[in-house]
Amino acid sequence: MAHPIAFDYVIVGAGSAGCVLANRLSANAKNSVCLLEAGPADRSLFIQMPVGIGYLLPGKQFNLHHYTEPQQHLNERRLFWPRGRTLGGSSAINAMIYTRGNATDYDNWENAGNPGWGWRGILPYFLLAEGNERGSDAYHNRFGPLAVSDLKWKSIASTAFLRAAQSAGHPLNNDFNDNYQAGMGFYQVTQKQGRRYSAATAYLHPIANRPNLTVSTHKQVARILFKGDRAVALRLLNGQKILANKEIILSAGTIQSPQILLLSGIGPEAELKQWGIAPQVHLPGVGKNLQDHLDISQVIKSSDPIGFSTSLRSYLSSALALPNYLLLKRGNSTTTG
Repeated sequence: MAHPIAFDYVIVGAGSAGCVLANRLSANAKNSVCLLEAGPADRSLFIQMPVGIGYLLPGKQFNLHHYTEPQQHLNERRLFWPRGRTLGGSSAINAMIYTRGNATDYDNWENAGNPGWGWRGILPYFLLAEGNERGSDAYHNRFGPLAVSDLKWKSIASTAFLRAAQSAGHPLNNDFNDNYQAGMGFYQVTQKQGRRYSAATAYLHPIANRPNLTVSTHKQVARILFKGDRAVALRLLNGQKILANKEIILSAGTIQSPQILLLSGIGPEAELKQWGIAPQVHLPGVGKNLQDHLDISQVIKSSDPIGFSTSLRSYLSSALALPNYLLLKRGNSTTTG
């Protein structure tokens, strides 16, 4: 077994939160910071090229293939639940849609007993992060590290859909991150010049050479180790032990973070004992109360190549799609399909 190594801060998970934390904590040269990621690095062209989402979601190299339990109100179907497994986490495999949500949702969090999580408390942090090509105003910032841009390619079908929506009486909306979300329109995306801009692109890669930052891929955490009531180290699946002099920061995502807590004995005591896990802290809420959104898609067959279709004409034109993207960063390879 390898000898334990020690850092001031050990961050578990190099997703959207982990990359930001690694950037901020290592900005102080006095801090030694270790960022652990269970998956591989994010060097794949499929990650950088937006249309690569068609490979990333069904593939397993950069994606944890989770499925829900059978859902009673969905005819007992099990829903596919992809989660990123690479530097940048789910921001490296998602559809790049830049949507913050509705202010009321944040205010409800604060009203439920979470001070600072209301919309007025959260908006300044959205602005700090955002680098919007449209410029700065009360709801946007041009100069943040996370690039946000308009779509470079829009299908004929999408444009026709918006015309139909408008003719049916729905308002058009050019900005879902302003103070009004209702209506139809094109999303802005986390891209820059036709290239995906993940959390790793924005926060991690620019500071990867800091001498006080260690980024380690293919490192999966088995559990947290305690000394009394203090978390002091991590045990990896390969048996390696990593010590934390100051803090362990768990940012492994909505599924993996509670899983690690439960495996470490933090959670509902009765359930832990049921699985033979010695309770460390009785915390009933761990692994409970998760909310997520459904993604409902309609697939319509067309005899004309008006979208990202599989017609013969589309196949012929796609022969030029890759060089067009690699050389000019334009064309339908800049879309998420």
